[in-house]
Amino acid sequence: MNRSQLSIVLLAVLILVISIWWISRTLKEGRKAVEDMKREQLNDHSA
Repeated sequence: MNRSQLSIVLLAVLILVISIWWISRTLKEGRKAVEDMKREQLNDHSA
């Protein structure tokens, strides 16, 4: 594998790692938002 191929592979790995981190963070925030909405609905009905 020559130098340019190695740099392309490293760039692809970096993009993949950032993408996985971004997706996991987005899903985590989405789950938290859903839990907050459920909690607010329960509080509205109990009042």
